[in-house]
Amino acid sequence: MGDKIAAKLWSCVELTFEAARSYENPFMDVELHARFTGSNGQELLIPGYWAGDHQWKVRFTPSAAGDWTYITQCSEATDSGLHGRQGTVTAAAWQPGELLANPNRRGFIRVHESGRFFEYADGTPFYWMGDTLWSAHTLRCDLETTLPTYLDDRKRKGFNVIQMVVGHPTADEHGEETASYVKYDPEYFLNEGGAPYLERYSRINPSYFNFLDLRIQRMLEQGFVPCLMAMWGQDLQGIKVEGAKHYLRYIIARYAAYNVMWSPTGEYLFTDNVEGWRELGQEFHRYDPYGHPTSVHSIAPHSASRHYHTEEWYDFNLIQVGHVLAFKNFMAELPLIDYRMEPPKPAIMSESWYENHPNCVLEDGRIHDKSIRFATYVPLLQGCIGQTYGAHGIWSLYNDEQQEKWTDFFRPDVWTHDLNLPGSGQMLHVRSLMESVDWRHLEPHPEWVSTTVESNVYCAAILQKQYIVYCTGGRTAMPVMVMILGEKRGGGQYAGQWMNPRTGEWSPATGEYHGYGSGMMWRAFTPDQEDWILRIERILE
Repeated sequence: MGDKIAAKLWSCVELTFEAARSYENPFMDVELHARFTGSNGQELLIPGYWAGDHQWKVRFTPSAAGDWTYITQCSEATDSGLHGRQGTVTAAAWQPGELLANPNRRGFIRVHESGRFFEYADGTPFYWMGDTLWSAHTLRCDLETTLPTYLDDRKRKGFNVIQMVVGHPTADEHGEETASYVKYDPEYFLNEGGAPYLERYSRINPSYFNFLDLRIQRMLEQGFVPCLMAMWGQDLQGIKVEGAKHYLRYIIARYAAYNVMWSPTGEYLFTDNVEGWRELGQEFHRYDPYGHPTSVHSIAPHSASRHYHTEEWYDFNLIQVGHVLAFKNFMAELPLIDYRMEPPKPAIMSESWYENHPNCVLEDGRIHDKSIRFATYVPLLQGCIGQTYGAHGIWSLYNDEQQEKWTDFFRPDVWTHDLNLPGSGQMLHVRSLMESVDWRHLEPHPEWVSTTVESNVYCAAILQKQYIVYCTGGRTAMPVMVMILGEKRGGGQYAGQWMNPRTGEWSPATGEYHGYGSGMMWRAFTPDQEDWILRIERILE
């Protein structure tokens, strides 16, 4: 009875329904759901959304192979076009080769039961290597040239997460109610479909979201996982909490059937309403049938763990340090604080120092790739389980227009220049390093490593098994001393290798063993004065 649709496991099926009558404001006045029941007995209540005119849609992704029957439920039960519609979706599993072609076919990202890292629904570990594309929703990120060029580049460099903003609900062609970092004219926050709202904040604009769909779908097709920030922190000043709840429900209805992660906003404390953001985080938890991981992107230097870590809806931490080289201590301490909190939750350095960004506060130049490496390896060895890179010309997709909206100091280089900055290519070496070790079980141990000169060293390890050390570099080559606790000299054998974080090349590290205290010290000298990675592994006997 009803429609029969063939589908693939973990792939979105879009069902379309025509309302039998007209509504003055379907966005606010009508609510549609479809209840799906799988052959395994699982039930999912999937929200639908108004797609324009008399059209409504429900996006459903089967989480198990087999038949899924559905029946629609509409708040206007007398509308025969929306209420009581029935059908069946039959989902088939992917073949092994098809899974290799796109890892998103392995299922939605979730937090592992340990609370320490992410995995796909089939249990395959997911290592977060993100990039920042805040302007992905705008005309600047055009579908013909900019987005394809960007995605091809980032895929080659090993990225698999894109942090982006769903929209700027306070902006339209008539102006915007809240301040933004860049004083662009309002149309620069729009896309081919216009603004997120036809009438603030009562009538949504489906055309805007149709073009956002195309951007998100292309990311997913290439294996990326979008981390969606619903708005910016300042936007809550205009839309208010109740208006934002309607906005979030619409976003959830359109994108929960995709492999995404949520944040109600970027930089939440730019509207200092901790309780309001809590309500919006809870709205994701309540309304999302798939339970995608949810967090809140923080201001700098800060982690939202400060307000929300123990709450059920809050699944992982997004740390921001900000674009100030003098904040290097926050780079080390904030991840360690989050790692030690209970219950365990993954932490991501989601916004650290952007490459080619001005060094804020001191205003003494731009941030280059050596600092980017520091901002990457230090958090990873201090407790983060992933990293999001950023470049000044990329987050803004600056294209030389509206130059007068930037001060000379803060104006980016054009995005095509910053696409090829050296730090972005070096992210592939980060991912290769982490995938060469048992990264899921590394623990931060800054107390197990030291040096004698002006450089700093950081360590994450699995006791008597694997040790990863980052040496920040100095004026000369430096000794690196790693304490291997509980291991007596002659008891276990260890082999070391240097990784050049600029090139990804490996070379042997000749170490000396010294008994010390209750354990053993393994000592080596860096190849030169630059920053280096040292990997030490126990040799199986």
